[in-house]
Amino acid sequence: MLDFLLSLLVGWPAILTTVGLAIYGLVKNNYRFLLGAAILAVPFSWYLSGFPLVRSPIFLMPGLIFGAAWAMRYGREMLAWILAIPFFLVVILLLFALGAGAS
Repeated sequence: MLDFLLSLLVGWPAILTTVGLAIYGLVKNNYRFLLGAAILAVPFSWYLSGFPLVRSPIFLMPGLIFGAAWAMRYGREMLAWILAIPFFLVVILLLFALGAGAS
């Protein structure tokens, strides 16, 4: 049971849900969805950074989504999109790494 919950929090379901919430929040100009995406991104970003010994700056990625939520809250839509782009690029990089490992 614990493995199932761990896979939901740090696996691909959490990553895809986070991306979906972030895109929906950006398109609909709703900072609450971005805030939910940032909270959901914390466990898998810490896991990908090599927690407990932090070996990469990936654990800072939810900070970009938090910043996008803050910018969206105060009506700075362009800044929110600019802050969210690196997060989406990291997810695309994860997809490429998964594809390279499969072949």
